[in-house]
Amino acid sequence: MRNTVNRRRLLRWAAASSTIPVVSGTGHAQSDGATAGTNGGESAVAVRLVDVTDPVEGGGLLRWTAELENPTDRTVRPTVEYLVDGESAGSVTLTLEPGETERPFPRSYRIEPAARDREVTVRVRTEGDSAARAVTVLGVDELDDSLTSPNDPVAVQPGTTVFFEAGAVDPDADRSQFTGWWVDGERVGDSLVGPAWQSVYYAEQNAHYWQYTAEIEGTDRVTAGIDTEDGNYRADWTVSVTPDGHASPTIEAARPERGTLPVDPGETIDLEIDVTDPDGALERVVWWLSQADLILGTSDVSGTTDTASLTVDGGLCHTCSVIAWVISDDGTFTSDSLWQVDETRSDHTGLSVSITGTNDPVDTGDVLEVTAELANGGPDTVTRDVDLVVGHDPQRVDTRSVSVAGGGTETVTLEFETAVVDRTQAFPVRVETDDAVAERTVEVIGTADAGGRVTITGTNDPVDAGDVLEVRATLENATDRAVARDVELIVGHDPAVVDTRRLSIDGGGSESITLEFETAIVANDQSFPVRVAADGCVAQRTVTVRGTN
Repeated sequence: MRNTVNRRRLLRWAAASSTIPVVSGTGHAQSDGATAGTNGGESAVAVRLVDVTDPVEGGGLLRWTAELENPTDRTVRPTVEYLVDGESAGSVTLTLEPGETERPFPRSYRIEPAARDREVTVRVRTEGDSAARAVTVLGVDELDDSLTSPNDPVAVQPGTTVFFEAGAVDPDADRSQFTGWWVDGERVGDSLVGPAWQSVYYAEQNAHYWQYTAEIEGTDRVTAGIDTEDGNYRADWTVSVTPDGHASPTIEAARPERGTLPVDPGETIDLEIDVTDPDGALERVVWWLSQADLILGTSDVSGTTDTASLTVDGGLCHTCSVIAWVISDDGTFTSDSLWQVDETRSDHTGLSVSITGTNDPVDTGDVLEVTAELANGGPDTVTRDVDLVVGHDPQRVDTRSVSVAGGGTETVTLEFETAVVDRTQAFPVRVETDDAVAERTVEVIGTADAGGRVTITGTNDPVDAGDVLEVRATLENATDRAVARDVELIVGHDPAVVDTRRLSIDGGGSESITLEFETAIVANDQSFPVRVAADGCVAQRTVTVRGTN
């Protein structure tokens, strides 16, 4: 076994995530007298564990609260370290006045699942004191084989990416599901029912996914922990990395040729790619549209060589990229950005349409507004009905009649009252005319997640490749009660969680937070989205990393 993942670096297809969150259960631990660190003036601070989740299901969150007491007559500033079985789970530095007792934000640590019950030790420590407690981790059942992929033993060549899936336990229920991922015992990523590609894939394919590239020969153990409202599950894979293993599928040719993809909003366009798998395990191709965060379609393929084809409306977003995921039955995977959309204007009197904005995310039951621009490429005035169509099972919810002068543009806002749902949902919205269509993914915040807003207030970009990117955000609590939120920093066009913190906010108040991650070393400048997400509330901004060239 070996450990090749850097927790703070955004990697190819996967990112590590540090988790620092929440409080549940009740328990007490005695000081064990251990020492740590050297921070002058904190040796007299007493530390205790006052709330601990015990027992905790594998795949779930172990939660605890520390209590610090300053029995001296001077102000001290101790640093508190948190550890689970000796592994760091974060730290915090705070100021304690003479005689003051304080409980820092509750913390949590997601526990790798296993078949049998076991114990882990949670510890908090300062320079001169430490408290620890043994916690029982309950074993959990395996996820049904029909819900996992790949099913056969995984054997791949070094550098091959493997695509893992953990399916929805109850896809028809309005219930949340969270999946954590571990390699050789180290937590390496999360699949979130939330923003962007993860939520879209979950909604369309009824599965969470994770992509892992093994670089060094040997054996890796990959584990998924599935956390549901009705109990937890696990899925286990053994990945053999060997020169004789399976290789990634490849895209041999694309039609039209790779590069710029001219599209006419009034027409359809046929896309084709020739795909090859040397091990004869081709299964499917998933077609993505970047920026709009949409699955355009899925094509079944099989055997050693095959052709995947897709016909799409010409109303694709300008400068968006069409990305193909090629997935084989043995778990091997490849991804390639094939075309960048270049919208052309028709010579006829039809309209082109583009979505210019929405007011999402909105709370469940509120009105969602979608603003679109219609452009008339012809010389004469035309009048069209403009429809708003929503959902994975499309429904027309609003229609407006719009006239656009020859060579001109008009803006229209369509709207609908969202249904009341418990859990936050992401789904597509389309603006359609007889001539063209534009599409985007939006979010509605469920009643269980409502009551807050997230705003990105600043970043330190542009940063040099390899430096730490900082994202500053403010969270508002619109309710009249105090809440605690897990705040996540999610980066990239194929989103990955790279930092997680816990934040407590008083009723009607707001709090600021800074999240960060160490950027990868890249040769060329790169721009990509960063999102700050908290229980269904999302804010997004584009940042730039300067390459080494």
